[in-house]
Amino acid sequence: MSDSTISNPAFIDTVSRTLYITGTNAFGCSASDTINVTVKPLPIVKTINDTIICSTNPLTLFTSGAQTYSWTPINNLSNPNIANPVYFGNLSQTYYVTGTAANGCIGKDTVSITVHLPNNLNAPPDKFMCATASVQLDGNNGNTVQYLWSPGTYLSATTVPNPIAFPPFSTAFNVIITDVACNYNNSFTVFVTVDPLPVINAGKSNDIDCSAHSAILHASGGTQYLWSPSIHLSSTIIPNPVATPTSTQQYIVIVKDALGCANKDSVTVFSNVAASLARFMPNAFTPNGDGLNDCYGLKNWLLIQQLEFMIFDRWGEKVFSTTNPSVCWDGTYKGKPSLAGTYVYYIKAQTACGLEEQKGTFLLIR
Repeated sequence: MSDSTISNPAFIDTVSRTLYITGTNAFGCSASDTINVTVKPLPIVKTINDTIICSTNPLTLFTSGAQTYSWTPINNLSNPNIANPVYFGNLSQTYYVTGTAANGCIGKDTVSITVHLPNNLNAPPDKFMCATASVQLDGNNGNTVQYLWSPGTYLSATTVPNPIAFPPFSTAFNVIITDVACNYNNSFTVFVTVDPLPVINAGKSNDIDCSAHSAILHASGGTQYLWSPSIHLSSTIIPNPVATPTSTQQYIVIVKDALGCANKDSVTVFSNVAASLARFMPNAFTPNGDGLNDCYGLKNWLLIQQLEFMIFDRWGEKVFSTTNPSVCWDGTYKGKPSLAGTYVYYIKAQTACGLEEQKGTFLLIR
């Protein structure tokens, strides 16, 4: 009994029993009764074992253990209400049989019929991967058949359903799939397309100094961008965020193309907030009239407000001077070409970075 002290316990035995019940009322008076519980045996319903058939020939589902039977589903069965229905068809199916004994008790069993036909093998799908990566192939026919992949040069294995492929370029793989149970086989071609990684070009507009407090980063070559670290960046997911680092910082950008392939590049933003026009001055120039480096000076004087710019030859004679930031030395003195050699420049300027006074040397090359 589930509980022998209550009025309505559950009987939980597997054999027939005679049960005795004694009830006592509130005054202490008792009375008894008996009940016979008969346990009917369950029928042992047994049909055929799971079966693989290699054609559309009929298959009889011999079943025993009960008096009446009911099969589900009923499709492709000659009669779903008999012990031994005949299966006829070309599709795999699992059937459930319920058998009822003469005593009204029921038992159940199942049988799976797997149909293997010569043309029932599924074609494996083509695959896509990014260069330098890998992709898992899919034999698409489960583990009950055998596989033989080729060429094996760029495969992790050649006899498994799902080898890892790592070709360096787009490659066609062949797979022979054999149904050993029925001795069928078929050959399929699986094409793995290898997409080249996007060509990334990352750069910057400028470095950080006393006049330029921010720099615009830029990257190209894809459709999605992710910059790191995120510190001092206006955004991490656009191609041209604004960077405001307080010290020299390297930024890395990962770029994905429309197919999801990714590559990366880096750019370093140098930070030097100390004023120094000298660090921008060229160390040589060639005034030969070819349009390249023909004039000595700076194109960008850092928002200069006041300027004294002078050049002296090796003997200390001043060969050039100006207070105009847009004027540079053309390499002549008193209307004649100056000699090649070393010259000294002197700068005194009031700029956005403060008052500066710098001097240095450079070469005139002819």
